[in-house]
Amino acid sequence: MTLRAITNVRLVLPGRARDGGLLFDGERIVEALWPHQPPPPDARLSDGRGRYLAPGFFDVHVHGGGGFDLMTADADQVRLYARWIVSRGVTSFLVSTAGRDHAQILARLRALAPLAGAPGAAAARMAGFHLEGPYINPGRRGAFDPRWLRPPAVGEYEQLLEAAAGALRQITLAPELPGAGELIRAVVRSRVIAAMGHTDATYAEAVRAVALGVSHVTHCFNAMRAFSHRDPGVLGAVMTSDALTAELIGDGAHVDFAAARVLVRALGSARVVLVTDGMPLAGTADGEGVWEGTPIRVEGGKAVRVADGTIIGGVITLDQTVRNAVEHLGVSLPAAAAMASTNPARAMQLADRGVLAPGALADFVLLDDDLRVTETWVAGERVYAS
Repeated sequence: MTLRAITNVRLVLPGRARDGGLLFDGERIVEALWPHQPPPPDARLSDGRGRYLAPGFFDVHVHGGGGFDLMTADADQVRLYARWIVSRGVTSFLVSTAGRDHAQILARLRALAPLAGAPGAAAARMAGFHLEGPYINPGRRGAFDPRWLRPPAVGEYEQLLEAAAGALRQITLAPELPGAGELIRAVVRSRVIAAMGHTDATYAEAVRAVALGVSHVTHCFNAMRAFSHRDPGVLGAVMTSDALTAELIGDGAHVDFAAARVLVRALGSARVVLVTDGMPLAGTADGEGVWEGTPIRVEGGKAVRVADGTIIGGVITLDQTVRNAVEHLGVSLPAAAAMASTNPARAMQLADRGVLAPGALADFVLLDDDLRVTETWVAGERVYAS
């Protein structure tokens, strides 16, 4: 075992940041180090220079960024994205994908499944797949082509599960669709996270879905029935249930920061999961391009479909959502960091990441006083330094 230690940092822990350090063995965290507690004499030391050290960020809803596309069967695109995204403090991500038909989704899952698990060289971990559909409501499809969408089918789902070779982590579905109840049961039996999104469900339909095992909500507020005092819908179920975690695209464009504060106040920061819904032009300069055959334009902090102005994905990265949460949502740095690390890991039932605790993966990020990423470490190795 090769012990390493980072000293002279402010550890971002639940509820507070505390002076100290971190001891790790290359793959796993051994323990936190406190002031006046010297690291073992055989440990290789790094000086954190007083910066914040937080768990590595985990984006559970992202379709691409940096010019790289995750809606693909091209493994090189995913590898390149994984090497790029560490510059934004992300140490784990789910490939969020869909497809124009069942065969295309199967091909994408089969092609990319071997990438799941251990990180590549100087890269974030591809932690598995998020299927956004195809079992979503055409009336709440957002930017999805309606020809891509189908009614829930358990037999199809089982084929998708097999193609993913154990790497399917979550699936977004609309619980009000015929056959959705049977699908939710099948998803829960397979130990995959059932998430509701792109849905026109009523409050009663959403509550029933939670009783069947839905535990997560895809990009809360977006592509779902709006909240009303006489028709609370999915949002009413989210805000009155203790069983759900809720994604929030934290860019201020998809959801106004005032509405985001309502969500945080209703659920508490521990059940809000910051996501980007990033598309390939995320993290790049404004401009125009084509994604999945659709002309798009990036401007004003969002990507829109040129034809009708529909928002078609996020353009910021997860580190910016953390800064936004501190600045605009009224939460502390420990809470904001947890919303991008601890909470998504817990929501995806991956207890080995998102925390600075003994036995957890040695995946972490160093932030300066402006909360900018200065270093990213994956599996105990520094994979990015600004």
